[in-house]
Amino acid sequence: MASITLRGTKWQVKIRRKDQPQLSATFATEAAARRWVEEHERIDTGPTVGDLFRKYIKHPMPDRRSSEWDRRTLQRMLRREKKLCMVPVCQLDKTHLAEWRDRRIKEVLGSTVGRELDAISAAYRVAIDEWDMGITSNPVRGFRRPKLPLPRDVRLIAGDDERLVAAALDFNREIAPAIVLAIETAMRQGEIAKLRWEHIDLEARTVFLPMTKNGTTRKVPLSSRAVEALTWCPPPHQGRVFKLTQSAMKYAFSRVREQCGLGNLHFHDLRHEAASRLFEKGLNVIEVATITGHKNLKHLQRYTHLRAEDLAKKLG
Repeated sequence: MASITLRGTKWQVKIRRKDQPQLSATFATEAAARRWVEEHERIDTGPTVGDLFRKYIKHPMPDRRSSEWDRRTLQRMLRREKKLCMVPVCQLDKTHLAEWRDRRIKEVLGSTVGRELDAISAAYRVAIDEWDMGITSNPVRGFRRPKLPLPRDVRLIAGDDERLVAAALDFNREIAPAIVLAIETAMRQGEIAKLRWEHIDLEARTVFLPMTKNGTTRKVPLSSRAVEALTWCPPPHQGRVFKLTQSAMKYAFSRVREQCGLGNLHFHDLRHEAASRLFEKGLNVIEVATITGHKNLKHLQRYTHLRAEDLAKKLG
């Protein structure tokens, strides 16, 4: 909305725009002031994608578990994706997204592009539901995403457990029980790093996880080997089980795997290994999902790679 006011001998113009900074200028004649208003109102198409990102960073979706990750992603996009962020928020369409995706896929993995699309989608969803920005549709909905890479098929072989634990005990005594817990319980690295002694019941052989990746609680059974590994942790047995942060745990594991000649092994592969071993022990899919915390049973296929040799023995 524009206003033109005579101030002494000059014409002052102000253009107020919803959710955007006010524009103002001063001219010698009324005609010049009106031409300036017409020019800016013609090109003023409302808030941009960048404006949406900035608003979401300040006011993320409150019930979304990954909102902090979304905020960091959108902050990076504001710095890096200048062209995309200049598009009017109501005009962003699949053509814009396809141009961005096809360039971005040459820089990062398809899974990263997918998570960035999730962050864009989250911002649009909350804008449609709660903010009056004139947005009526989410351009990410129905948009074709990059194909994800095939699931990793990395399994430990006989002796790898022992070599990893032995090397871990030499390098940092805390990383050794963390490795055993990952293999025995299928807990994620973040879940292990946040373990607290008050949530561990050694008599019942269970661990309570008050918050997990999918936003729910979970109680995880402990094998006898997992219980033994917990006894390796130095006292006092109160508060956090591991003094290592998650990033320090990741670094320690990378050093241990390199020492063992297992450079292709990721910490998350230990969860994969654990799920596979649970199936090999004869647990059914519901029992395994209860331990791993998978809500969608189809996702367990990504973590379950039964050895053909073991299946051949079952066939007789």
